Amino acid sequence: MKKLLSIALALVAVAVCADEAKTNERARIIAEARAEAEKAVAAGRKVTAADILMNRPEALRKTGGFLDVPAQGTAVLLIDAREKAGGACDQFKEVFADLSKMNVVVEKTPAKDGECQLKAAKARQEATKAAYTLLVVECEKGQSAVAVFPEDRIAVVNAAPLKGGNDPLAPEIRVVKELWRALGFVSGIGYAPFQNDVLQPVYSVAELDALVYQVMQPMHFQKMYRGMERFGVKRGRHIPYRVAVLEGWAAAPTNEYQRIVWDEVRAWQATNAMKKASVPMSK
Repeated sequence: MKKLLSIALALVAVAVCADEAKTNERARIIAEARAEAEKAVAAGRKVTAADILMNRPEALRKTGGFLDVPAQGTAVLLIDAREKAGGACDQFKEVFADLSKMNVVVEKTPAKDGECQLKAAKARQEATKAAYTLLVVECEKGQSAVAVFPEDRIAVVNAAPLKGGNDPLAPEIRVVKELWRALGFVSGIGYAPFQNDVLQPVYSVAELDALVYQVMQPMHFQKMYRGMERFGVKRGRHIPYRVAVLEGWAAAPTNEYQRIVWDEVRAWQATNAMKKASVPMSK
């Protein structure tokens, strides 16, 4: 019994040492990549440690390198129709485009006298083929901050009732929050059950100011992506060549690493296709 126990302990010790060796080796590789990236940045090149790690030969043999697939369609059209446009739409675009990897269009066009702004927004939506349109206006007569037209896929944010306060930046921050809320409502997400989520119910400017977060939670994005696919909108992707081969749209290999991946995937697909073909059909 003691002999068996000693053998088991020895095996555990070997496994621990092996794991520790792997951890140390991984740490060494990452440290080298960071040092190399720092030298590259100092020399004026925009390179990260992740870029260096992904381009190591052992990584390339697994991935075939990475492909950048551009986003398709216009996810959101932002129209600032105020007489004096602010920076809310630009701020929304920067954050939304970065998080979603989708195309966002900003237009700053003051409303014309006697023009129906909703009708004009609809025309721009059709011209840009946008999935959703967010229109920022400044209407003193209508004091509602957000109006949603789901069937038209348009939401209106009225900046007039969002003015006021001692902080000169506060009004535009409120508009940013309402843009996120308007998009959540018009895209069918609705209110969120999470405390401090930007899609929490608010009934005053003070409650709007109290919202800590200005951005949707990740799970809301996932629901929104599914809805936008209906309108031809697709996210941009930075994906391994291997994924493109698996999906069936990759171009023929142009280097040895892509050739390795190409042959591996096609061999795997052929083997699995044969296995499926050999499965007897049920009567």
